[in-house]
Amino acid sequence: MAFKPPASLFFFVVILPVFVLGTTIGFFNSQKVEFNYLFGMVELPLIALLIAEFVLVALLTLGASFLRVFGLKAEIRRLRKQLRDSETELRNLRALSAPPASPAAPLAAPPKVP
Repeated sequence: MAFKPPASLFFFVVILPVFVLGTTIGFFNSQKVEFNYLFGMVELPLIALLIAEFVLVALLTLGASFLRVFGLKAEIRRLRKQLRDSETELRNLRALSAPPASPAAPLAAPPKVP
């Protein structure tokens, strides 16, 4: 039986340090920075820009993933329909090539020798 660590161990080893690191970066980088984009300029705290970037990238990644999943689901539906049609065609071909069913003649008993 293999050892399976509890989910709380994952939280303390991976998630908690990332959260602490993010909080520390946000606390020590509270000064405002100038952000130039296509339509203008805005001054925001650095942590606000980092969070906004993270959220934007996460949303774009989710959108791309959903598009890929929907495309794969459509392909699965198409392949299932193709499989169903192929199975129907195979059944029809087997029915055409099978010899007609004839009633089984009873086997004659060998004649008795006196």
